[in-house]
Amino acid sequence: MSPEPVETIHGRRPGATLFLFTRLALQNLLRKPARTLMLIFAVTLSTGGVFASYTVASGIKDSMDKSFSRMGADLIVVPSRAMVNITSALLTVQPTDEVISSSLVSEIEHLDGIEQAAPQTYFRVPIMSGMPECKANLIAFDPKKDFTVMPWMAAHASRPMTTGDIIAGSRRAETIGDEIAPCHCPVNVYGKLGRSGVGPLDESFFTTYETMELLHAKVSDKTRAAANVTSAVDAKSSAGANDVLASFDRSKISAILVKLKFGATPEQARFAIARLPGVKVVSGATIVTSTRQATTALLGGMLGFTGMMLIAMLIMVSLLFSGIISERRREVGLLRAIGSRHVDVMRMLLAEAVFTTALGGVTGIVFGAGLLLVFQRSLVYYLEMLHIDFAWPEPAIILGVALACSLASAFVGLAGALVPAWRASLEEPYLLIQGEGG
Repeated sequence: MSPEPVETIHGRRPGATLFLFTRLALQNLLRKPARTLMLIFAVTLSTGGVFASYTVASGIKDSMDKSFSRMGADLIVVPSRAMVNITSALLTVQPTDEVISSSLVSEIEHLDGIEQAAPQTYFRVPIMSGMPECKANLIAFDPKKDFTVMPWMAAHASRPMTTGDIIAGSRRAETIGDEIAPCHCPVNVYGKLGRSGVGPLDESFFTTYETMELLHAKVSDKTRAAANVTSAVDAKSSAGANDVLASFDRSKISAILVKLKFGATPEQARFAIARLPGVKVVSGATIVTSTRQATTALLGGMLGFTGMMLIAMLIMVSLLFSGIISERRREVGLLRAIGSRHVDVMRMLLAEAVFTTALGGVTGIVFGAGLLLVFQRSLVYYLEMLHIDFAWPEPAIILGVALACSLASAFVGLAGALVPAWRASLEEPYLLIQGEGG
């Protein structure tokens, strides 16, 4: 009977070999616990700093976007014959009977330096049935393109906004859930805007173009029905409501609010837009535009600093493991001399790096969460005392960032130890044992 084959370290069971070298990697980490703990601590600081700084930067960006949207548009495009009452902030269209083509919205959006273009249409409508003299501003806007109305939403119903809903300015007496009748057609008050100090925004109603089409259709039906009504009062009331919306046309708008891209100047945009036929351009406060763009540059710098922290951690891990592997050249040589494959040795060294940096990544997330808690209890609390909202990212986004930082720390350990481990695993065993070569 032939003897059983002896399984070497590079034998027939790769799973057992992988388990052996994984256990050996864990044992090696405990050989010098002080050095391992210092490396974990360094990765913890880096990962926690990246996690906290990126989360705070995202919150600052969202808060700034909301705040700057509340400051209004950079430019507003109106019909060339319109008389525009300039306010301190271009938040909404000013009362005017002149209109321009809605096709200009897409033309302006495709101009260089334009980030957003939001159409609005102004109407002066009766809002109480039987009282045609009681009128208010009703401004139609496109929620998908809007950047000046929705940011002022202070409260709204606990459901998505639908056709037939209307939004009331802060100075309106109506509350959420009330029913009003613009043009004698009932609609629901979906939300209330916060106080802006700008009259046309605070005293007006806002609704979507789809709701305006619904109102127009209802008024038209009532007008046709009123032709058979003998009551002169009802007929006159319906006719008056129809007169207001008689000129409604989705393709005709009152103004276009424009937001500039980073780096674009109002002068360049004015020159490009002014070449379009039948329009003129009104500028907002230049300080708003310059402040928005300066803040965007600052946030970009913060994100760049976060990336530099990751690069610095990669360099640090690479240098540390270069020293660690150089110190353990004899051990690597002995493993190679007794039959270990260079792939197995390389896996062992990389496993040590991944274990260390992954553990540092997990503790770094805990450390970063502590930093965020301190930030919440200090600066954010102070901002809330000043009635300044800080927009934290959604919990799902924060968890995603935490997971990404943990994986990134493990990847940094893998990438940092890859070159030194690869070089050591390829050297001749006798050179490694003798401490020569390099």
